Amino acid sequence: MRFGIVGYGNMGSAFARALSRSVGRENITVYEVKEDRREEAVKDGFAVAQNLYFLLQNSDALLLAVKPKDMKAVLEEIKEQVKNKIVITIAAGLEMSFYEEVLGKEVKLVRLMPNVGVLVGRGTVAMTHNGNLSEEEFERMTQVFSSCGSLYQIPESLFDSFTALAGSGPAFVFEFIDALAMAGVREGFSYQEALSIVLDTLIGSVQLIKELGGNPNEWITKVTSPAGTTIEGIAYLERKGFRGTVIRCIEKTSEKAKKLKS
Repeated sequence: MRFGIVGYGNMGSAFARALSRSVGRENITVYEVKEDRREEAVKDGFAVAQNLYFLLQNSDALLLAVKPKDMKAVLEEIKEQVKNKIVITIAAGLEMSFYEEVLGKEVKLVRLMPNVGVLVGRGTVAMTHNGNLSEEEFERMTQVFSSCGSLYQIPESLFDSFTALAGSGPAFVFEFIDALAMAGVREGFSYQEALSIVLDTLIGSVQLIKELGGNPNEWITKVTSPAGTTIEGIAYLERKGFRGTVIRCIEKTSEKAKKLKS
C-alpha cells in the first residue's frame, strides 16, 4: 500500500518514520509547503511531491498531518481526486462529519488521535472510521498503524476524553516527573541525577504492571509497609486531594476539548 503524507512537521514526520517500518520508505511520498521540511523529508529517505495532484496519483491512502485551521483548504484542493482512496486525519477537534461535508459522504475516512509518543514509535493512538472502509481495508489500516504504538479502537464520541487522557496526558506526566526530580534536588541530588533516578523508577514501575499484571492499587499495597515511609507519603497525597485533583484535571481538559469544536 502506498501512502501520501500531507505535512512534514513533528507529527507528519513521526508518522512517516513509523509507517516506513511496515510499508517501506519507497511506498511513502510527502507533500510539504515549507522548503526546510521538504529537505528534511529527502534526508530521511522519502520522495517529495511537488504538488498534491502528483501525491494523490501515487498514493492509495492519504494521511493529513496539517493544522486544523489549514484543513479545509487542503480538503477543497483534493476533493475531486480522493475517490476510492483512504483518507486519514490526525487533526484534533475536527469530527468526521467535517470531512464528509467537503469530500462527500462516500469518502473512506479514518480518524486517528495520536499523542507525542509517536515520535519514538511508542504512541498511544485512538482509531475509528466512518463505516465506508471494507473489513479488509480497516484491518490493513490497523496493522499498518500498529507500527506507531498502541492502537485503541474507540467510538468518536470518546475522542475528546481520549485527547484529555492520552493526548494531553504526557504533559501531566512530564509535570509529575519534573516535580519528583525537583524534590530530589531539595533532598540533595543534582537535577540530572534526580531526573535519572525518577525516570528509571517510572519506567520500572510501568513495566512491572505491564508484565506482571494487576492494578496500581494492588502494587501500592505491596510497596507500602505498615507505619512505614511510603504510607506517610501516600497519606500526605490523600490529605492534599492528589487523586481527586488528577481526576478533575482530566475532566477540565476534556471539557476544553469539547469547547474547541464549538
